[in-house]
Amino acid sequence: MQEKTKDCESEVENMAKFGINDILNAKTKAAGQQAQTEGYKEIYLSPYEVKAAQENTHQKLENIEELADSFLHVGQEQPTVLARVNGEYRIIDGHRRNAANILNLERGHKEYEKVLYRFMDMSEAMYELRLLAGNGFTQELTAYEKTRLVERTKAALIRAKEEDGLEIQGKMRDLVAAMINESSTNVARMDAINNNATPEIKEQLKEGNLGITAAYEAAKLDEDEQKEIAEKAAAGKNVRAKEIAEKVAEKKAGDDYETPHPESITSLCYSCQKYKDCNVKTGTCQKCDQYINKAEAEKTDEQRYNEEQDAIDRQTKKKLQERADAEKMEHLPSEGNTEHKQHEIKIVASYYEDVVSGKKGFELRKNDRGYKQGDSLKMLEFKDGKHTGRTIDADIIYMLEDYTGLTEGYCILGIRVTDYTGKVSETDTESGAEHE
Repeated sequence: MQEKTKDCESEVENMAKFGINDILNAKTKAAGQQAQTEGYKEIYLSPYEVKAAQENTHQKLENIEELADSFLHVGQEQPTVLARVNGEYRIIDGHRRNAANILNLERGHKEYEKVLYRFMDMSEAMYELRLLAGNGFTQELTAYEKTRLVERTKAALIRAKEEDGLEIQGKMRDLVAAMINESSTNVARMDAINNNATPEIKEQLKEGNLGITAAYEAAKLDEDEQKEIAEKAAAGKNVRAKEIAEKVAEKKAGDDYETPHPESITSLCYSCQKYKDCNVKTGTCQKCDQYINKAEAEKTDEQRYNEEQDAIDRQTKKKLQERADAEKMEHLPSEGNTEHKQHEIKIVASYYEDVVSGKKGFELRKNDRGYKQGDSLKMLEFKDGKHTGRTIDADIIYMLEDYTGLTEGYCILGIRVTDYTGKVSETDTESGAEHE
């Protein structure tokens, strides 16, 4: 039990570092490589003891017979990778391999009664993250599968944060986008579909009768209008996203009635979650023992998380500015300058514009390069594992380390951009938009 606990703690600690273990090493699978299994143990199990994922992003198990024949002739090159969750062995990577093993066993090949696997102990949330991280890369996903992947990934991240203490840095939407290899704009649209689309619209998205853009625009309408659109799509009619967007725009333009908000009224009733059902609501109430703030009570987990991150960002920026100002006052012009270095580092494409604009004036880095105040950074933009050609030059104007809340060995660098190359793109590269 102690060993199991240690494995789980190690899992949490590793995933808390740099982009949740560099997005859980999922992109190694995009290159056709076997999922990384460092820290996994070997075990022999019956293929029947191993459980398939209850909801794998891509459920199709094709060409199992051919794969089983291959195992009989040349053997199984890579073991199936498992998670042991509450004593149950679940597949992370290798659903087809395990199905082929079962087929060979059913054919009468008794050598498949026990098969080599690799496994690691982990929590429910960590298993879900490991399972989902590679799904966006191994196969081409449909619009519906991507939308469902966004929903499950966000839920797993929130659960891992709450139950396992997983440290998540940055915006939830940006992290989900990186994990499933999508733009933040598309993730926002899929979020809107998950939160606002009716079951009928989601079903037509699943069937391929609606694209992501069409479903996103439909989700802005009321339930009756969404059902009408879904019925047309189900009947085989060509429902175009542009037409739905025009309908949304017309509805907004026609809705010119605004509820009056007199400045003299300060009643709590208007912001109360129980406003509709209350039989004593008034326009002058200032105190009520049944009051529940509607906006606060109905916040999603993502909204609460983003508020926490925004507060941390503001506190960090303020602290950096205060210390930088104090540092300037302490240094005299006569002090000798030490030799400064330029450090070449990578940044993900989603942060490029925020750094250039000055919105993101700091970097969280592992201090394995000897960063010092006065050094400079050559920041190389990377997207999909490749350098885009765009760079940012910045000076380190302040450095914070050995601070409460910072992981040991890490530091926060206050930076000031001095130059950059390449134009900032504002193009929404939504995939599949032309086919909607």
